[in-house]
Amino acid sequence: DQLAAEAELRKRTASGEQADQVDVQATLYDPSNTVFDPNFPGAWHLPGTTAAMKIGGFVNLSLVNSFNPVSITDRFIVGSIPPEGENVSGARSGMDVTASQTRLNFEVREQTKQGALRAFIEGDFEGEGENFRLRHAVGQYRFLLAGKTWSTFANVNALPEEVDFEGVNGVVLRRQPQLRVFPEFGKDYSFVFSIEEPATDISNGDGSKGNWDLVASVDRLPFGEIGSWNYRISAILRDLKGQFYPLGTGEDGEVGQGRTSGWGITTSGRKTVSRWGEDDFILWQLTYGEGIGRYLNDLSTIGGGDAVFGPNGKLYALPAFAGFLSYRHNWLSKPWFMEDWPGIMRANFTISWIDVDNYDFQDDGDYKRTLRASANLLYFPTQNLRLGGEFLWGKRENKDGSSGDATQLQLSARYNF
Repeated sequence: DQLAAEAELRKRTASGEQADQVDVQATLYDPSNTVFDPNFPGAWHLPGTTAAMKIGGFVNLSLVNSFNPVSITDRFIVGSIPPEGENVSGARSGMDVTASQTRLNFEVREQTKQGALRAFIEGDFEGEGENFRLRHAVGQYRFLLAGKTWSTFANVNALPEEVDFEGVNGVVLRRQPQLRVFPEFGKDYSFVFSIEEPATDISNGDGSKGNWDLVASVDRLPFGEIGSWNYRISAILRDLKGQFYPLGTGEDGEVGQGRTSGWGITTSGRKTVSRWGEDDFILWQLTYGEGIGRYLNDLSTIGGGDAVFGPNGKLYALPAFAGFLSYRHNWLSKPWFMEDWPGIMRANFTISWIDVDNYDFQDDGDYKRTLRASANLLYFPTQNLRLGGEFLWGKRENKDGSSGDATQLQLSARYNF
């Protein structure tokens, strides 16, 4: 999803202009961003209409080597690390090579007397059997947006840059259908409200859809010296619902029902720093809530992180605390052995965590905590090519204290178009 930001960054660098990665990422990173360039660069106009269309995407090849057994080997999912000494079916180490992360998108905009219309569709080949999978399908008119895209609870403008397709474990990150409203909210602030798809992930039962997920978000737009600060605060209210089968009844027997509420709050942002480089910056996010596991990257992938049924048949929302801290360094001059090479380089260093406050009645093997650390080096030899390498470490701990850790090395080559 960093395609547009990376392309713009390399374009500026190639022309001799010092790129401001923060500003580029703020306006182009998120395909559901309500701020977009009215000039629509790179598009061509459709004859006989007021509409224009743009096609984009990238071809990506990833080589992933897992030094320790993990249940999913083409990316780094910390929650899939088995406890030390346990043989988990399907867990293995070794090399995976994949091009299924390749992505294709197109966007159409049309000018009308009432305002601009916009549609954006994107997919990749991460579906079962490398089938095409829908990622985004968004329509926008003035201050209304409808379709499937990043949740308003997420802030992808403050997302660390990773080689790993999965990304940071403790980040709020989810795409889902929603209706979003973003009225004007003054010069320095941006307000967004959305009604999003309700669904519940339950660890010991079957989740079902409640009535609503309500999300509100306020952005403090870039401020401080040369716009050095930017942050967002978001809140969510959830209606959690599910069913379970009392012991001994089976799926054809008696069905128990449960319902509860969930809530969460997250703050995230970025700040430029100049101690080791004038174009460097830090990114962060802190999130706490009850019943928000579906919105946290690692818990969403593993499943069951929203709620759990107690022995009394009552549904309990799971409390979770998560976050990350990331530092990005842009090299104004490359290392001596690459100083004659064309292009630009940058590196990212990230630490992240998720901590679930388990109930006493939960199973010993339930998800308790994950930690993740990564360091990568990215090189852009030409305007449309990114080469990257990343080293990752992660650890999963269960409720009973059993744990396991793993390391991975990932290499990737990406051609943007």
